[in-house]
Amino acid sequence: MLLKNFVRTLPGAEYLSEEDAEHIVAAMRVEDYEDGHIFVCQDKLAKELHLLLKGAVKVSHYGPTGRNHTLRILEPGDFFGLLSLSDGKPAVASCVAEKGARVASLPFSAYMLLYQPHSDIGCRFQYLLAAQLARDLRYRHAMLRNLLSCLYTGQPLSAPSCGMEGVPQISDD
Repeated sequence: MLLKNFVRTLPGAEYLSEEDAEHIVAAMRVEDYEDGHIFVCQDKLAKELHLLLKGAVKVSHYGPTGRNHTLRILEPGDFFGLLSLSDGKPAVASCVAEKGARVASLPFSAYMLLYQPHSDIGCRFQYLLAAQLARDLRYRHAMLRNLLSCLYTGQPLSAPSCGMEGVPQISDD
């Protein structure tokens, strides 16, 4: 599938024109990555916006106890590196390739050009990214709600009654 067509199928892409999609993907680089490739490193600034096309990307946080916690497994169609890039602050988690990931990456310079508020393509691109942020927020809300449910009932996170069905489990690596 052409990258342009893939981008136009993403949630939030309904306002992107054919020409918008062409301009965006022209600035992206598509590469295949082996398992273990680090795209975004915790406590470092992200340098690119990434779009997962194939495979998976594990989002994990190295905690103060010295344990690595898997927060989420990203699927094709998910953007990542967005918060660090947008805020200009270090990432709070690492993003690592799994299952032979194919990723389209948008360099910071192109991202900044598309982030200009007074351009039509910029507004439509920001809408696409806002849709990703909304999905991320819904996911985090579900995780927090389920975590609080487990804490209040004293049940382990893995208990079926904690309502974790449909939400990927947090695991210690």
